[in-house]
Amino acid sequence: MKLVSGDARAAVPLAERAATLEPKNADYRYQVAECVGSMAQRAGILKGLGLARRFKREAEATLALDPNHVDAHEGLIEFYSVAPGIAGGSDKRAHALADALVGIDAARGRLAQATLAFREKQGAKGEEALRQAVQADPNSYPARMSLARFCAGDAQKKWDEAEQHARVAIVLDPGRVGAWSMLAYLYAHLQRWDDLDRTLAEAERAVPDNLAPCYQAARTLLADDREPARAERWFRKYLTQEPELGAPTLAHAHWRLGLAVEKQGRRPEALSEVETALQLKPDLDDAKKDLKRLKRG
Repeated sequence: MKLVSGDARAAVPLAERAATLEPKNADYRYQVAECVGSMAQRAGILKGLGLARRFKREAEATLALDPNHVDAHEGLIEFYSVAPGIAGGSDKRAHALADALVGIDAARGRLAQATLAFREKQGAKGEEALRQAVQADPNSYPARMSLARFCAGDAQKKWDEAEQHARVAIVLDPGRVGAWSMLAYLYAHLQRWDDLDRTLAEAERAVPDNLAPCYQAARTLLADDREPARAERWFRKYLTQEPELGAPTLAHAHWRLGLAVEKQGRRPEALSEVETALQLKPDLDDAKKDLKRLKRG
């Protein structure tokens, strides 16, 4: 629970205690790796290197206990792919682990291969791996959503296929918000207003405690410089409840609401929203820039 809430430092001793009590439990050992890895992402360079090396040791210890541990495979693939050589990074090792993962969980292995391919600017190979992931497990929510996001990208613009995969994902698990947010993006971007309104209403009924689809629709309209009044409406809807962990913050919503209001010529109100955003999150740099611009008039 500590790790989920973002307090990795407090989670480490709890995870270590569990791993010590049950030294042969691979899941408990990997919890230690996850906690350490989360800390490494937030640490400075020197401390981060040490934590990264420990993550590697803990994840490898997990695989020693259970060679088929999928999460440990995925964690090490990511580590080897992004870590500098001085910390033990190795593209060759990342690919070897991804290939091995295909034999354990074909869909997740193919998704790992796709991630590596896209990271290496091999788009065609990445797309092939995504399609293989869906073929390996048509009922995989992550595989469907990964392919949907790819199809909805600016380079692809395969809107119909993206919508199809998102719709399948909703059938697979209507309680997850990702597919609803994908549809919100698509319908806002394509100006399918009736579909957008209907989808946001359906999403709220299916996942009432997460209004991220409203935020996604509004953010898309703002990015497309289109329908600021609609964007305002959905930002205000998003602000009616506390966001779920990992969802856009209220500060981000106030900031972007200010931009939507500004586009409608209400500068004083826009200034107030951006100021509110910075009261909630003083380190929101983009909002700082917009505040200076709005004050200059």
